[in-house]
Amino acid sequence: MALEFYKHIQRHATAAPDHTAIIDGETTLTYGELLERVERFAGGLETLDLRPDSKLGLLMLNQADYLVAFFGALLKGLPVVPFNFLLSPADLAFIAQDAGVDLVVVDGMFVKPEAAPLFTRFRHKILTGEADPAPLGANVERLDAFLARAVREDGKKPHVKDPEIPSALLYTSGTTARPKGVMLEEEQFDINAEAVLAHLDVSAGDRIIVALPLFHSFGNIMALLVFRVGGTLILLKQFAPKSILAAIAEHRATILPIVPTIYSFLVQLYARGGYDASSLRFCVSGGASLPRALLRQVEETLGAAVLEGYGLTETSPVIAVNTSAAGSVPGSVGPVVPFVEVKIVDETGGETFAPGEVGEILVRGPTVMRGYWKRPEENRETFTADGWLKTGDLGHRDEEGRLYISAGRKKDIIIRAGENIPPLAIENVLMNHPALAEAAVVGIPDERMGEKVKACVVLREGAHTDATDLRTLCRKELPAFMIPDLFEFLDALPKNATGKVMKNVLREGSGA
Repeated sequence: MALEFYKHIQRHATAAPDHTAIIDGETTLTYGELLERVERFAGGLETLDLRPDSKLGLLMLNQADYLVAFFGALLKGLPVVPFNFLLSPADLAFIAQDAGVDLVVVDGMFVKPEAAPLFTRFRHKILTGEADPAPLGANVERLDAFLARAVREDGKKPHVKDPEIPSALLYTSGTTARPKGVMLEEEQFDINAEAVLAHLDVSAGDRIIVALPLFHSFGNIMALLVFRVGGTLILLKQFAPKSILAAIAEHRATILPIVPTIYSFLVQLYARGGYDASSLRFCVSGGASLPRALLRQVEETLGAAVLEGYGLTETSPVIAVNTSAAGSVPGSVGPVVPFVEVKIVDETGGETFAPGEVGEILVRGPTVMRGYWKRPEENRETFTADGWLKTGDLGHRDEEGRLYISAGRKKDIIIRAGENIPPLAIENVLMNHPALAEAAVVGIPDERMGEKVKACVVLREGAHTDATDLRTLCRKELPAFMIPDLFEFLDALPKNATGKVMKNVLREGSGA
């Protein structure tokens, strides 16, 4: 048990105990205070009759207590299972059962009578906030009391866990199937954080906003970067443009990582005036493809470079990201980070493509997951015989080695009258239209063509356009077989917890 992040926090608490580690609304924790609470949480776990297969669930918002519990569990050697609180009660119950979670830390906002059946699954519940604990049933303890009775030194007594269980199980979103538990180790998070810091200039003086959910791999790694370098983490509970812009101004944030869909609404709000983003040094974009037109808008509006990156939960997560030194490279997710190998292969997986040729992206290295929890068949499908992870993403590399997600997800490719159509190419063209805030392209079944191309678009506030205008734009920029057959105008695109568009939902609608 290497205890990487405990050692980082301990080092910063020794060198600068009064330096602010976390800002969570009205709550702030210095590195000295964070270290004490982490050690106390780990010490409290010693009293909970831990079993070799015990796991700690976290059903919490972005809050300081989440990180105290996360790091405390890692210090103790107790596996952690963060819950995506936006999933349905049925999916949450499935994850609890699938992972074998027997202990949970839960925020009071999730304590509701209708959730009572979920909480019967846990042997012990630790409650944060002021909610009535009655729906939690028996064996409930408030976090403050749990920490107060804990012995800090007991936290350093390692829990003897089943060696087959990883440090963390991060579950996929489950938008098209049951969530899958990705098996990751603390050492992998630390290696990935080190790799990202080789590309991004982040130091103890930085203040990083994390509005991305901490249960998600993107939010998780951005938070872990902060504690590796001894910076300050600004936590936001709302993934909302107004909250983000207000926090940048109030706390003089220097780095902003969010997803493309949020950037789109952020620049619209900022353009109205009244916000100060002059403290930003750079922004980071990930989780989905960033249209070139939107990248330009963000940089022109906020006055900060946008460094696009790429990763998967299955790779801890970052695979590639543009560098602070080189700045943004429109269309590219940047050079591959240290410790990670990438190759581009054909449909058979046998031929490795040269620069410029588009194929499936395969990844190998120490940050790649051990596999999916209790999913041997899917593991066999996901890995090649020689250990490469199949990402399912289509891309290419340029002569300088920078990676491009040039054709989107392999499963999203539309086959129309025998022609393969990458939705991403159409989306990038549509986002050049000044009236559009968002665009997503999907294939829908068609008896004659196999599939038709449907473009789902969202207008900017006060803007106007129609299907004829958008088709004209597409005809100028795209080959004839890629022109959308249908356009659907929506108030908003359906998204998951991290702002990624849920294309399975869009396929069910209709268009004009």
